[in-house]
Amino acid sequence: MRSNNFLKGLAITMAFSLAAASLFLLSANAQAADEIKMGVLSRGSYHWPWYVADGKGFFKDEGLKIRKFQVRSVSKATQSLSAGSTDLLIPTNTSGAIRAQAKNAPIKIIAGGFDKALYDLIAGPKYKSVKDLKGTTMGVINLTSGSTVLLKKILASNGMHYPKDYDMLTVGGTPSRFAAVKRGGVAAAMVTPPTSFKALESGLNILANIGTYLPDYMFTAVGGNTNWMKKNRDVTIRFLKAIIRAHRFILDPKNKEVAIDILAKYSKNERKYAVKTYTMVVEDLKPMTRNAEINIKAMEAVIKLDLESKKLKKAYPASTFFDDSYRQEALKRLGG
Repeated sequence: MRSNNFLKGLAITMAFSLAAASLFLLSANAQAADEIKMGVLSRGSYHWPWYVADGKGFFKDEGLKIRKFQVRSVSKATQSLSAGSTDLLIPTNTSGAIRAQAKNAPIKIIAGGFDKALYDLIAGPKYKSVKDLKGTTMGVINLTSGSTVLLKKILASNGMHYPKDYDMLTVGGTPSRFAAVKRGGVAAAMVTPPTSFKALESGLNILANIGTYLPDYMFTAVGGNTNWMKKNRDVTIRFLKAIIRAHRFILDPKNKEVAIDILAKYSKNERKYAVKTYTMVVEDLKPMTRNAEINIKAMEAVIKLDLESKKLKKAYPASTFFDDSYRQEALKRLGG
């Protein structure tokens, strides 16, 4: 009897010991995950790579814990990155990152995102062409943001210049701009898919797509705080491994349905809009590359437009604004 009790006690002790060891290992693994403060800007198709990297567990595979910080404007996102409040920013507005670097901000672009801007110019039902917008008011996030620069590009190409030929009203991000056009508070505004699809269903018109005016334009990229990245080079490389895997996943036709599901879930949109976005992004316009390459021609287009709009005081080589060494090392670790 004593022997049986002893064996039972030993078994219980061992079970508790194993459980404790397992908890310790789980705790150790959790503590071992490297944390990244990641800034994210708004929601939508431009965020797709990190949606997939998160949704498919690619960040977790790399031992990364991502703390997401929502930022509401390009200027605030850039300020946050410059100050080190966030470590990495995805998507980074390329124009914003370039302008900040020109002022010596500790920022570098480290990978490509979308090398085409997907903005549509939506307008109220009575406006049938861009030229019909002369003398009206445009809804914008602010007077200097990237989407505003692109709006001015479209209007200038149609003979209209600010402030002589139209006015601008600050109304906020894409959802707010859509709402302002829908209720008639402004005549037109720039929005991205899937909002532009919703606009059509609401009886609004799409008067132009920026791709017609700027076929190559690196609208988004992956950016990082240079001080943080120097101290956390390995973490940065592992982050880019996850992002590159996400690019490859989205572009692989066999993953179509899962990629659509993830976009719908993370962007908080109906699946039908995610399906249309997939068709536009993956099958038609193709602004993403398999390995998140930095498109030099598309970056040069950003620099040129910023010069024209006087956001930059002088011309710079595109290479001034990016460091491709992190991405190259990520590719090596992925086997090319």
